[in-house]
Amino acid sequence: MTRSNYSSEDERWMRLALELAENGLKTTSPNPMVGCVIVLDNIVIAEGWHEKLGEAHAEVNALSKIPNHTREQLKKATAYVTLEPCCHQGKTPPCTELLIERGVGRVVSSMVDPNGLVSGKGHEKLKEAGIETTTGVLSDEARDLNKKFIHLHSSDLPFVTLKWAQSKDGFIDPEIDAPTGRGSYPITSDESMVYVHELRSLHTGILVGRKTIEVDDPSLNVREVDGESPIRIVIDPDLRLDISNYKVAKLEGEVFLLHNKAEVDKNASKNVRYLNAPLQNLESTLKLMRDLGIHSVLIEGGAYTLRKFIDERLWNQAYVFSSNTNLKDGLKAPKIEGRIIKEIHLDIDSLKIYNNPN
Repeated sequence: MTRSNYSSEDERWMRLALELAENGLKTTSPNPMVGCVIVLDNIVIAEGWHEKLGEAHAEVNALSKIPNHTREQLKKATAYVTLEPCCHQGKTPPCTELLIERGVGRVVSSMVDPNGLVSGKGHEKLKEAGIETTTGVLSDEARDLNKKFIHLHSSDLPFVTLKWAQSKDGFIDPEIDAPTGRGSYPITSDESMVYVHELRSLHTGILVGRKTIEVDDPSLNVREVDGESPIRIVIDPDLRLDISNYKVAKLEGEVFLLHNKAEVDKNASKNVRYLNAPLQNLESTLKLMRDLGIHSVLIEGGAYTLRKFIDERLWNQAYVFSSNTNLKDGLKAPKIEGRIIKEIHLDIDSLKIYNNPN
């Protein structure tokens, strides 16, 4: 039977399973990160996690490490899984069938799978087979870990993360209208820059407006950490940029150039994909991105672009870096209303992470 009560030991082993799940942080998207710990007589006998999109799930990886344990032995074991075991044939076979076949006596999960193909059906399969099931153990932690995955099953938009750096007195740039070709003006420390590159590596796409390209000529890639660079997305409604002159078009990787022009010289740059997008409707533009395989997008600016997403409430999380120095004047940083879920110190900087309460 499904129980809402659980023990401190259940929490202990589930916490380990959540730690294992994080190993898939950069390799499983858009699928969830999942960890599995199998415990017998209060001893861990196997561990596993979902290592890569399209490959074996956490339960399969864990059970493969104990091939000689019999059904009689595993009847006394508990499998701790951070997400409801799947019960449908996808890229891999159903995990429920393997758990039943191996004779695991009890399955504890953190949360119900939001995927409609599973969503409670996995637990039902286990119960029908006589396996005791418990769910809801460390559910808040599990939901936070897989917030992007959960979003993708409740929305037709990508998961949107806003990011900007500001001075202590709330300016995003020392100049209100920075001239073309000026270059970027670093506000925060090198440690914050490394954190930003880590953030980039966790998103499918990264988006800026035309002005940011003109002024800063950013690379918009991952250089300071391990991981894949996101697809670079530039909003340029009237195609005023000669994109081939900028780093985003010179570096490896595809660039999406969103515009409203009827005709385009599609030979302007070989790795640039020109997309006629409904830019007057930001939500429709995000839907287009999702259709193109952008499951999560990091909005890096500039100020006008960030404010558009804030004003239309089309964001899920925001990362606001603040330095300990004052600019005294310049371009004001966006104002945001949200629930602060975490505050971090990075060298001489601070970082506040906001959740959209809507």
